[in-house]
Amino acid sequence: MEFQDIIFAKEKDFAVITLNRPPANVLRYGTYFELYKATEFISADEEIKAVIITGSGERAFCAGADVQAFYELGTSVFNIKEYASNAGMAMRRVKELEIPVIGAANGIALGGGLELLCICDFRIASEKASFGVPEINLGIIPGSGGTVELPYIVGLAKAKEMVMLGKTYSSTEALQMGLLNKVVPPESLMDEVRTLAKELISKPLAAMKAAKLILNTGMNLDRVSALKLESELCSLLLLTKDAREGFLSLIEKRKPQFKGEDLVEGIKRGMTRKRA
Repeated sequence: MEFQDIIFAKEKDFAVITLNRPPANVLRYGTYFELYKATEFISADEEIKAVIITGSGERAFCAGADVQAFYELGTSVFNIKEYASNAGMAMRRVKELEIPVIGAANGIALGGGLELLCICDFRIASEKASFGVPEINLGIIPGSGGTVELPYIVGLAKAKEMVMLGKTYSSTEALQMGLLNKVVPPESLMDEVRTLAKELISKPLAAMKAAKLILNTGMNLDRVSALKLESELCSLLLLTKDAREGFLSLIEKRKPQFKGEDLVEGIKRGMTRKRA
């Protein structure tokens, strides 16, 4: 598939998705559709073990929805619901990727752009970037997860301030409130993000997927269920060769050599051994 609104590139064992509608990289129906298709490519490619999402140019990561395209939807309930459904589906697919997703905010991230950053597992930003959910100033509210994701990241009080006042925050302020993991000079952003991607890729694949799964779902479960799921996942991981290698390397006082074994393969081998 040829993309128009994004650039999809594979760099060895990680993928880079670049929002490519300069200067503001705003989102429209087609952008969300292409994001969804990109996640399908990623899920089907076993070589890809991490994803980076960024924006083209130096001005914006993503300034939110394409206001002109959104306005042209008119007051048709069908058009508006279809747009919202498409946006929500694309966002869920990005969040549900089993592998780590890193958001690289090269510039402003507003509205839908900030919502896209929020569903990334890590967020690194340029010192020149700024952040906000200004939808209240347009007579609407965030519609692609902002009111749901922000309280988990910055806390309910700060999320209410962001959503109900529609203010814009600097990178320094975003870092202080816990929205970002790190802030770096603009010229260092992509090097920093690629370094993080490579570090994540070096970790055992099955454990990485299990960690992301429990961290993303545990907060939505009651405490007992979350602890049970964590225990079950940990037990299953002990069936993998990478787990054995991790323990053995510690005993032998050397660096582990993980092979990237998937959890499902480990479970199958463990079941086979039990039957034997």
